[in-house]
This record gives sequence, structure tokens and C-alpha cells, in this order.
Amino acid sequence: MAATVYVGENWKSATLANPPEKTLCLDDSGVYWHLYRYFEGANLDRRHELVDLYGGGEIFGYQLDRLQDELKSALADVTHKPAEWKILTGWNTSQSRENEIWQTVRKTELAEIIQQFLWLITFAREKQLKVIVAGD
Repeated sequence: MAATVYVGENWKSATLANPPEKTLCLDDSGVYWHLYRYFEGANLDRRHELVDLYGGGEIFGYQLDRLQDELKSALADVTHKPAEWKILTGWNTSQSRENEIWQTVRKTELAEIIQQFLWLITFAREKQLKVIVAGD
């Protein structure tokens, strides 16, 4: 499970407007789950996840403003983190302390991903396009 994040005209079009190397891939990792609260903090439609590893969607207009603000907060928060830390990413079977799955997040990797996401937002605005999230 992963979500590809890129700039395009709409969700149905697979054509990238951004350079391919600027396309972002978020997988089921500590990085995604650390950012999840920021994604949902920006989410204006609680019926769906804003950045979904399984689904797809378009982010534009005021929703893009909210996401940009949350990602800037996430980037500021990262500066106060240690070089590495662990984050809860799920459970093996039932939800209990014994079944927790923890993954390590690296500060430098997380900061790079946030900056890449912010670049996509800026690029989408410049081109008057949308940020597209395509989960598998």
C-alpha cells in the first residue's frame, strides 16, 4: 500500500505536470504515520482521508492552503525532534500493547519529504493545477 502524490489536471488523468523526480511516494511507514495527524488536521471533508494509501483524490483551493499550513507546522515540529525516533504504525493482530508495531523515523528523511510535498503545493498553485493523491 502506497500513495503517489503529484501535480496534475485531475485525479483521472495519469499525466504528471511536475518533473517525475518531484513525484512523491508515501508508503505504510513511520513517515506516513507521523504525518497522518497533519494530513487529517488539514482535512476539510471528514468522510475521507486527505492523503489515503488506498484511495485517491484531488487537493486544491482552500484545502491546499490548509495542507500547506499543516505541513509547515510539521516541518517546524521536526526541528525539535532527535535524529531518529519510533512511531506506532499499527498492530500485528488485536490492538494491544503486546501487538504494537513501531517503526523508526529519521529526521532528515522526514524533513525532505515535507519539503518535497510543499514544493508540489507551490508548483500546483503556479500552474493552476491540483495536487493528486493516487493510492493503490
